Amino acid sequence: MQFDSARLRAFAPLLTALSLAPLAAPALPRKQDASLRVVLVGSGPDLDYNQVAIESNVRYLNRLLPSDSSRTILFADGNVQSKTVLYEDDPRQLPVGEYLFEIAVKSRNERDKDLHGQYKAPNLGSRCDGANTPPTLRKVLDGIGAEAGTKTSPLFLYFTGHGSINPRSIDNNAYDMWGDKKFSVTDLASKLESLPPQIPVTLVMVQCHSGAFANLIFKGGNPDNEATDRDFAGFFAAIKENVAAGCTSELNEDDYRDFTSYFFAALTGRDRLGRKVPSADYNKDGRIGMDEAYCYTLANDRSIDVPVSTSDVFLRKYLPITGDAEGKLLEAKYRDVQSWATPAQKYALDHLSKEARYGGEDRIKRAYSEMRLGVAQNQRRSEFRRSPVERDYDTLQQDVKRTLLGRFPELNDPKSEDYSVAKKAAIAFLTQHRDDGPYKEIRAAYSALSKSFSESESKQIEDAHRLRLIRLAKSVLLAHRLRESRDEKTKTRYEKLVVSEGRTLLPPSSGWKN
Repeated sequence: MQFDSARLRAFAPLLTALSLAPLAAPALPRKQDASLRVVLVGSGPDLDYNQVAIESNVRYLNRLLPSDSSRTILFADGNVQSKTVLYEDDPRQLPVGEYLFEIAVKSRNERDKDLHGQYKAPNLGSRCDGANTPPTLRKVLDGIGAEAGTKTSPLFLYFTGHGSINPRSIDNNAYDMWGDKKFSVTDLASKLESLPPQIPVTLVMVQCHSGAFANLIFKGGNPDNEATDRDFAGFFAAIKENVAAGCTSELNEDDYRDFTSYFFAALTGRDRLGRKVPSADYNKDGRIGMDEAYCYTLANDRSIDVPVSTSDVFLRKYLPITGDAEGKLLEAKYRDVQSWATPAQKYALDHLSKEARYGGEDRIKRAYSEMRLGVAQNQRRSEFRRSPVERDYDTLQQDVKRTLLGRFPELNDPKSEDYSVAKKAAIAFLTQHRDDGPYKEIRAAYSALSKSFSESESKQIEDAHRLRLIRLAKSVLLAHRLRESRDEKTKTRYEKLVVSEGRTLLPPSSGWKN
């Protein structure tokens, strides 16, 4: 996967968020609806951020949809002939001269901006119905409402791309749409509330900070309001504070590690390359519910994602437990947590515990203590301080670049007519002198930099998985506490939400040829 130093740094201080986690409930009957209305929404806000992985997500979902589903696809500018999809070649896969040119002439910041990027027309697996813009989405949702009448066909909304934090209210974050437009939680709430009330709605969003959209379980998308009566369920790749994995511009889909890859593979039995995956039917009822696919994702997704579901947000609104009380809650014996968990949750708890090498009855307490210690250490560090490996590479890169620009001065102006000729000559020179001192050294420095980022990402994945374990345990404990309470109204609404999240959204897939 393409490493991104800014994203990795941004993730570290956000692991304090314990307010979001997966659902906790006993196995309940699920319903499988035949006819499905689907809206797939994808792209970045502009050319520089419309990475090929976003296109891949839309194509993957399009392949998985039932043949009798009615689908609408909104992507980028809406024109499948436009070259709007950014992809890149891994510098390490280039011929040695081109590789040296990439890592020597371009700084890390310059490479982050152009990523050796090229653009292609989107391949969505079918037609594109319009642009990924607020007016188009509003028109589509208005049309669904108008045509629904008394029909109860469920609606499935899927969003992939990028998201932004709202500095005024993190509960009202936004999905970034084409043309640098934004669609906030309250924007989507107003459109969903205009739909006929009998239409069940499932929402899956995989952009950064998408967890704020779990607030759509509340009226107006506002967590200060009571829960809506609509049959609604949502699953999100990242809690509202955090970035999400998956917006790479690399072409190799086999390397993708993100919420979409795991959640929909578990739900349908096929990964994005059409290969079979282990069954997520943890309660052995012959179906894969969204709750089971979600727990599969929590356990197996090898990324920095810290996902959230609507039931999690519901539990934390009606049972707000933080600070010392939260620590006390998480002192529960592990055997009790297991006994109150669903089969899917038990699988995820056990898998995450084993992965993090936690054992014993106090494992949740120890995980929580280690998480708090790690957060404190991260807060004492400078978020944007360069590591020694970064400093060494940056210094060497500037020295080598200065030498090359002195030999090939036309490289100073990428827009000049002579730039391409100079670049070709520089690549030939670097190919010939690849084993000379400075050029050999910068290759080694870049390899060390790549290794350093890989190790940093691995550490952050470990931290994310620990947080998933803690939040899952907390959600199980809160659900148990709610069920033991006398708040019948809240319990009834929660159980309705559990049924919604347990639906079988998509049927098993028979696979396809890539």
